[in-house]
Amino acid sequence: MHKPARLPASPRPQRRFARLAVVPVLAAAVLATVQVATASAAPASAWHVSSTISVGDVPNQFALSPDAAHLYVTAGDGIDIIDTATNTVIASAATATSVTGIAVAPTGDIYAVSSVGTVYVIDPQTNTVVDDIAVEPNSIGMTASGDAVYVASPTSGTISVIDTATNTVESTVPVGKNPVLATALDGTVYVTNAGSGTVTAIDSATDTVVATIPIGGIPVGIASAAGRVYAVEGTSQSVVVIDTATNTVIDTIAVGGGTLTGIAVTPDGSTVFVNQSDTDTTAIIDTADPSSRDTVPVGARPGGAIALPDNTTTYVTNGEGASVSVLTTTGQPCTAIACIPTGSFGG
Repeated sequence: MHKPARLPASPRPQRRFARLAVVPVLAAAVLATVQVATASAAPASAWHVSSTISVGDVPNQFALSPDAAHLYVTAGDGIDIIDTATNTVIASAATATSVTGIAVAPTGDIYAVSSVGTVYVIDPQTNTVVDDIAVEPNSIGMTASGDAVYVASPTSGTISVIDTATNTVESTVPVGKNPVLATALDGTVYVTNAGSGTVTAIDSATDTVVATIPIGGIPVGIASAAGRVYAVEGTSQSVVVIDTATNTVIDTIAVGGGTLTGIAVTPDGSTVFVNQSDTDTTAIIDTADPSSRDTVPVGARPGGAIALPDNTTTYVTNGEGASVSVLTTTGQPCTAIACIPTGSFGG
């Protein structure tokens, strides 16, 4: 495509650590369908679907603007933009091909990847594509950390690192087999490797692997907050909990409910949301008591999930419903410095 003239890039600054985790998908066909018993006790804070937002076809993944005023969702041939104050679609950004993965840089620029191997850079002021970057075809998951965007490349088993100052791929980082989705927390990028049964931790200051964490099965969806990483493990239909201080597994939470896809966690780390695609529901888990959870009906084939900084609102994409479900609770809003938007997509 024709690109507008760009100003000469200034020397790259030292990496800024952004605590924004957004992202991101693996086809449900690769996930096992072993049934696991689910606890019935409901968490203290009751969640419910307060509204449903119509969006484009096959909505996939989410990302938030730095101020959380706008929610971006990949749908159809582009991105729909939701005003989080009114929960209405206020604009859209068209791309040449349909996109799945999405991330937002600290500057507010939007990055969305298509399966043909193109990352589109979208100006949030004009909602138009201003640049495009070639990456590996079949790339799906994305996340942003500091001044870089990380793109999972399943075919080669690598992560492509895009310098957002120059919009070029500055390096590739080998990870495990079939990396799918990514999240970022406190300067570390975590990637699920569906073909290796592992999660790779990458230091985003140096773009080097600092840990390979075995979790077994088929890890797909991933999210992070408050010193924890939560990874969906499709074979056992569970969520594996990783302590980011030690990069070790500290718990495994049985979820069940058929094929598990997207996952999100509230920024305070109190509540985890896991989409159950086969039953069109979202499981809601109280992290203080993982046996305490609820199940909320959403739309057809839920996929992506993301939580707002206030800890009282979470969004779920409904892939076959061309819609987004808005889950809300009457719980107390978040006031701590650790409150950050986080979420990812799977399935």
